[in-house]
Amino acid sequence: MVVKLRNFGLKASYGKNRLKEQIMEFQKATADDLDLLCWIANQAKGHWDYSQDFLDKCRIYFEEEFTEDYLKKSQTYLIKVSDKVVGMGALLLDEEEGPMLDQFWLLPEHIGKGYGKQAFAIFIDQAKQLGWSSLIIISDIYAEGFYLAMGTKRIGELKSEVQDSMLPKMLLELT
Repeated sequence: MVVKLRNFGLKASYGKNRLKEQIMEFQKATADDLDLLCWIANQAKGHWDYSQDFLDKCRIYFEEEFTEDYLKKSQTYLIKVSDKVVGMGALLLDEEEGPMLDQFWLLPEHIGKGYGKQAFAIFIDQAKQLGWSSLIIISDIYAEGFYLAMGTKRIGELKSEVQDSMLPKMLLELT
């Protein structure tokens, strides 16, 4: 799926703001992308103020999470802008939680450029096309503010599988 995004400001070599049209593409992840998915998720997690010990545990978790089976049960995408990978994310119909936006990560150098908002909107459109009326998001503690700004509400907490803490459980009504 390719979506044209307009008015993404880029600094020109002369220091002036210029608007340049960029293209955001969602590329379906394949088994060949499993290592890349783990790397993206771990790099994104490393953007936040976590210890190296915790990040090592996350790396192991991601290696166990991203499998061919996960790809079969989800719609997992690499998010690209102008042919460069900027992140990843998945839509997943979870047996316990129901419809979910799962494993939505941006590489640190692309956070704060508007790509997250654009990709989030594309995932929402896809979820609506699937006939889903809501989405559950299990948020990283540091990403909760982003999801609140995108219109979700916190409906509870879920125990982290990696550390002894609780993660925000968010809900977005799509109707």
